[in-house]
Amino acid sequence: MKAGVRQRAAVFISLLPLISLVLLLSPIPATGAEDEGWPLSILKFAGGLASGALIHEGSHALVAASTGTHLTWEAGTYNQPIGFTDHAKSDANGLAIYSAGFIAQAAGAEIILQVDGIDKNDNYVRGMMAWNVVNPILYSFDYWVFHRTNKKNGNTYQGDLQGIENYSNQTTANMFAASFSAVALFQGYRLLKSQTWAPDWLKGESHRLGFTPLRSGGLVMTYQFRF
Repeated sequence: MKAGVRQRAAVFISLLPLISLVLLLSPIPATGAEDEGWPLSILKFAGGLASGALIHEGSHALVAASTGTHLTWEAGTYNQPIGFTDHAKSDANGLAIYSAGFIAQAAGAEIILQVDGIDKNDNYVRGMMAWNVVNPILYSFDYWVFHRTNKKNGNTYQGDLQGIENYSNQTTANMFAASFSAVALFQGYRLLKSQTWAPDWLKGESHRLGFTPLRSGGLVMTYQFRF
């Protein structure tokens, strides 16, 4: 097998868990009192994705404004729909601007998961969570493997992780990539556990109380504990 083919195969295999997660989080028509068909489900899911992207980019703009940094906006790439060029006056300002997107996504996903009043099975929420989970992981793979969003060409660069490296160092960028990918995976796992279709073993139901009828009459109470 040629080296290029092996590399592509390795990348595909490494992305299989991510592909599975996207498929599991894809829009599902609601059932019950508030029935919604595929068109509305897809629209809500897409709206959630767009909202997640806007929160990500909006956090960059907010931190830039708070530090008095001018940003020049431009078209982005597959996992960075909107890109920007910064004019940061210090390394601290640049690092804060480029790390803001990851921090905002992780915080937003945690709020969704922690607040009981937010319906985790709503397709709009699924869309937001899909962005919050998938985007940091794609960013990391891009920084380590693909180099499409994160590029460096002489004195120019693009991509959040490349920006973090530029205003700090490669070790810091790798730490951001690894830590926020791990957080995203854990948040995705917790979201899957909250889905109505999730099996009991995924929901983490380690114990169950039940009753078994007896032929002679009466019931036997059983307690199942999984370990």
